[in-house]
Amino acid sequence: MDFKYLCDKYQLNDTEASILKYLQENISDLKKIGIRKVAKDNYTSTTTVYKLCKKLNFEGYSDMIYHFTYSSQIDDIKTNVDIYTNTNKQIDNNLETFNNILKKYKNKLIMFVSTGISQTIANYMNERLSVNGYRSIANAHTQLLSKEYKDEVLVFAISRSGETKSLIDILEQARDNGIEVISFVGNSNSKITKLSTLPIIIQGQDDFAKLKNPPSTFFSELLLIFECFISNLLD
Repeated sequence: MDFKYLCDKYQLNDTEASILKYLQENISDLKKIGIRKVAKDNYTSTTTVYKLCKKLNFEGYSDMIYHFTYSSQIDDIKTNVDIYTNTNKQIDNNLETFNNILKKYKNKLIMFVSTGISQTIANYMNERLSVNGYRSIANAHTQLLSKEYKDEVLVFAISRSGETKSLIDILEQARDNGIEVISFVGNSNSKITKLSTLPIIIQGQDDFAKLKNPPSTFFSELLLIFECFISNLLD
């Protein structure tokens, strides 16, 4: 959880910031802490806590706790790890769920949604699935997001920021109609992360102090993780 980022982005007042700080300090026990205890320990009401949940764009208290807990497992409070450590972490956390979802859609349709450079990555991933027997397309067709396609279409989303407006609109439609989403994102607190059935967080490395213009490793890490997942799935 990025405390300062959330406080600044959502312009939290002192009470809201205090509640958020409390949640951050008790991140390892959040699943055991109910909304009433949060309110009591912060000398406020459950209504105030619930309003904070909505202000942060969560459906409710349980939804907020789930995402904060999940984010803490992925972020480890901004611990810098190497690419291979992060890849192994993603394999441990998500491989089984990824396999189960992909097998469910083996004879159905997979649709990639992305913009900009991410579209090039989506094209590769699309071809990788297609040559291995999956029905896959690399362009968004919003008519495939209607309720009649629930359990018939799986969406893959790629966004480094996790806040790409055009993708958020697509994923909100998918969520409203019960369509599952696997996302590859670089921000565990993002809107796209919250809209995903399985968000796969790509940390990206910035430990290149000797370089004047450090590179982004988001896409290279994404492809490494994707290849690990797909190779295991195909075996």
